Amino acid sequence: MPISWRGTLQQYVGRLHRHHDNKQVVQVYDYVDVYVPTLMRMYKKRVKGYEAIGYTIRRDGRDSNQQPNQYEYVQREDP
Repeated sequence: MPISWRGTLQQYVGRLHRHHDNKQVVQVYDYVDVYVPTLMRMYKKRVKGYEAIGYTIRRDGRDSNQQPNQYEYVQREDP
């Protein structure tokens, strides 16, 4: 279900970060249909929301199959 509101995004991602003994890494994958203008606008709002709650966009070419419009969000480490 597409979302764009920062509060909903923060709630969904926060659930993933709940403590569990067997959990070591949390990865968030966000998919967008760049050919649907409404979905692209919602995605751009989510990008701002991810950054506001402490995530950074990670773009790296480790996987040659990765498309240029795909991003991986990695939570910033506390200093």
